[in-house]
Amino acid sequence: MDERTTPPGHREEETPAPPEGKLSRRKLLASIGMAGAAVLVGSTIGAADGGGAASVIEAVYGTGKKPKPKDWMELDFCIASTVAGLRAETDPNADYLYYVADPGQEGFFRYDPADASTPDNTGTVLVSAAGARFKRIVDSGHFSVKWFGAKGDGTTDDMQAIQQAINAASAAGGGTVFFPSGTYIVSPYLNKWITLRSNVNLLGEGVSSVIKVKDNAGDYFTIFYGSSSAPLKNVRISKLRFDQNPQNNTTCYIDLARKDTVYFYQFCIISYRYENVCIDNVQFDPTCGVNTVSLNSDTGKLAQITDCCFNFVMARGNGTYDNSAVYLNGRNHIVTNCTFYAGPGQKARGAIETHMGQSVVSNNVMDGYYTGVNLQAGNAADDRCDMTVTGNTISNANQGIQIGPWGAHPVKNVTVTGNTISLTNTAHRRNLTVGISSASWTTEKTFFENMTISNNTIVFQEELSLRTSDPLSFACGINFTHDSSLSNVVISNNVIKNAPMTGIFVGSLKNLGTVTDVQITGNVIVNAGHYPTPVESYRGAIILRSAVTGALISGNLISDTYDSAKGVHSIRVSDSDGTFADVAVRDNLIRAKQGGLWLLLSPTVETDPVRNYVKFSPVYPPVSGTYNQGDVVWVTGEGAADGKTPAGYRVTASGTAGTLTGVQAKATGAVGKTVLTVNDASALRVGQWIRIAAGNQVRRIVRISGNEVRINAALTADVSTPSAVGFASPEWKPFGRLGDLGAVQDTTGATLTALEEEVNRLKQALRDFGVFSA
Repeated sequence: MDERTTPPGHREEETPAPPEGKLSRRKLLASIGMAGAAVLVGSTIGAADGGGAASVIEAVYGTGKKPKPKDWMELDFCIASTVAGLRAETDPNADYLYYVADPGQEGFFRYDPADASTPDNTGTVLVSAAGARFKRIVDSGHFSVKWFGAKGDGTTDDMQAIQQAINAASAAGGGTVFFPSGTYIVSPYLNKWITLRSNVNLLGEGVSSVIKVKDNAGDYFTIFYGSSSAPLKNVRISKLRFDQNPQNNTTCYIDLARKDTVYFYQFCIISYRYENVCIDNVQFDPTCGVNTVSLNSDTGKLAQITDCCFNFVMARGNGTYDNSAVYLNGRNHIVTNCTFYAGPGQKARGAIETHMGQSVVSNNVMDGYYTGVNLQAGNAADDRCDMTVTGNTISNANQGIQIGPWGAHPVKNVTVTGNTISLTNTAHRRNLTVGISSASWTTEKTFFENMTISNNTIVFQEELSLRTSDPLSFACGINFTHDSSLSNVVISNNVIKNAPMTGIFVGSLKNLGTVTDVQITGNVIVNAGHYPTPVESYRGAIILRSAVTGALISGNLISDTYDSAKGVHSIRVSDSDGTFADVAVRDNLIRAKQGGLWLLLSPTVETDPVRNYVKFSPVYPPVSGTYNQGDVVWVTGEGAADGKTPAGYRVTASGTAGTLTGVQAKATGAVGKTVLTVNDASALRVGQWIRIAAGNQVRRIVRISGNEVRINAALTADVSTPSAVGFASPEWKPFGRLGDLGAVQDTTGATLTALEEEVNRLKQALRDFGVFSA
């Protein structure tokens, strides 16, 4: 006798046998559970990801078929419904799947009779009036914000729905919150924001998925907030557009001096603790906050900002608030392939700011920001910076790349190479404009070590007139002038054009700290020092100062292309600027279209002795050229008298050979002046020695610009009226004789008269050989 479990009087419904090779409803749902059902049903999002559910689907539909929602509706265990319908359901059945058909919220749900506490979140959990919990079957780890009630219609406030989607993904152990195309209005206010969760990503469909701040949102701290306690970990934000809507927020006010609240910074994304955060293919347009993206933690690590776009528009505020599009503090950063733009007048301060180190900033384009890249050491126990900045293009900037310490923490191991920097200093009109420089954010004494600055192109706008407002105090192509020590620095193969004051400047302006082992080689520096600042010690192509030990300046091309030279120094290594040991200046090519630049070197500087002290002339005395005391001049011409013509001459007093006629000079104020005005400078060259008739004054020319001639020492006699100028001739002393005198014949048996004649010939021979002159 068969046993039955059916109550007496109750007719058991006959269940038709499934087709051959297919599973029954009860057996299917009971065996696969919730996770299996997710694989079975799929979703519009999950379908894009593929998956390995073929065996289950084939068990229901047969080989090679992929079911669609309407296919499920034809089965006896799928019920079509709506969000409202499930919330009104009074007789739920765990053996059925419920398909919600609300636009944007489509998906399969299953009743969970074991759950009596999970709250309704609109997206993944729906609670009926009777307390039944219907749970969405999520097959791919994607959670659409529209499941949770987000409209994306540009009008509805979707902020709560977005937060619920993030929370649901987090509760599931992680996943991706998906933003279908649309404009999602959010309403951050003061300390009200959307909280990010670890292991939860945000994903859109590109620039058509917009997160937009509502009109007149007022003051707010941020749109998305990470963590200030446990690190925000393993988060990717991708393929979205942020619109902070600053033009329609007239009730906010950004001013870093505010004391009433700190919740006015208007970040888009910020976390004070983080690990492994990636933001890619996101457009921030427009963005307006103190930072757009801020990942700021001394213990933070692994941050990537890639392929993003930033368009800064100044928000309502004091109009000058400090701002940076990307602010990263921590270890292991990458900012690459991003575009940063700010229109004229927007006062965008910094595009990228990175602190602490192990960072790479590469292949970004920055246009219209005061500063392209700020690099700063951190305060970690490990003082390495290990920073690389390469391949970036920085345009319409005031400062290209700045490198600075953090308090007393040093800057170590930095490479800046292959960047293109174009500075619009006349538009920004700041008192400081630099290409690549040490930054003076802090005044503590520290050191810079192991720096390579190479293959960069830096171009300024010309500033030929002295500013009457917004004075320019310092303008340099490449400089390390922080009041700290500097060692192991290579500055090579850069192109610097139109640096208003200095091309390359190394050493503290206050002569603090030491400079050790610096190489400045192979650079091309054009028109440096053209700005007419009265601080002439700053006007030059290359300037070295402070206590310097070990420096090589070699192979640089320095050029002044103006019709009248405007720079002052070609290379300045002056005893008035510091002390110099083991410093060599060699093989630099210095040229000017007209006049010449001042090569001012300390006597301690090593130069090429052959190039500087050995010269050649076909005749004696030379008919042209400048010769300095100690030079050796070899005579190379023909016609030497055997045993009589000197091999060469030693210069005993500096001078310039040749004749100078028709040149007159005068100096206003005369005595004590070092600048003359001449009527004709065409025959004059830097380095020549001239004699001024008034007072018989001999001076060396150190610089020529137009008809202005600078001399090496102040005038001691009045030249207020035009006075003739000629070359001051060098003085010589011969050495050596070419060939031999003829042999002296045997004097045996010679008369006294013959012997006297022979002695006289011997004395003359001694005179001819320079043995004596009597």
